[in-house]
Amino acid sequence: MAIFGVLESDPIVQVNDKVRLKAMRSFVSKDEAAVTLVEIEPIAGNGFIDVTGTSSDEWYLDWSYATDGIVVVSLRITTDGAPVTTTLSVSVITAADDMLFSDDADLLRYETDIMSLLPDGYSSFNYEHRKAQTVILDWINEEGYRANGNDKITKEEVLDHDEVRKWSEATVLSFIYNDNSNSIDDKFAEKSKYYDSVSVDAKRRSVLELDLNKDGTITDGEFIRPQSLGLFRE
Repeated sequence: MAIFGVLESDPIVQVNDKVRLKAMRSFVSKDEAAVTLVEIEPIAGNGFIDVTGTSSDEWYLDWSYATDGIVVVSLRITTDGAPVTTTLSVSVITAADDMLFSDDADLLRYETDIMSLLPDGYSSFNYEHRKAQTVILDWINEEGYRANGNDKITKEEVLDHDEVRKWSEATVLSFIYNDNSNSIDDKFAEKSKYYDSVSVDAKRRSVLELDLNKDGTITDGEFIRPQSLGLFRE
């Protein structure tokens, strides 16, 4: 007899962003009694909230955190005996600490109805902007670019987002349309392919100013030009 609580969430969320705390994939063994109560506590000590509903599809809690920090989310599942509790840590950060290279307002300049594609459980596409940021930083580091001391380039070294913004915008739009595509030749697939090409072009045209010596300012020579695949440091 066993209860298996599966608690899921985006690992990083911004302050005041909507986040879905999900327990839908939780289950019990065949010899366990039926689930009678499913509860989620969004913040330790805040109290559990009943999310049982009529099916496991309703085992989730939409929440928004007002302050930054590491929060511990708890899931409690009850059958006919003592409940079983599972916990998960979520990092809540401010927009300033997130340092995203683009935002939803940028997307609306290209696609005025883009917010209609926002999935349930989210109030912004920040999770996609964050993914695009990771893709961009991964590309920079995989190409062998490094800060002083052979340290990997992080978002903190990208002080000016203007050159990288279009690259990020197009990458996010490609992600969104790809997520909504349900056949290889539908309109969303075509738009995803189009914005992927825009992303590649934006990357080639960019000149990325990077704080390679980590002194908080951009000095002469602290930039890379992806098109030429060269690192210039005068």
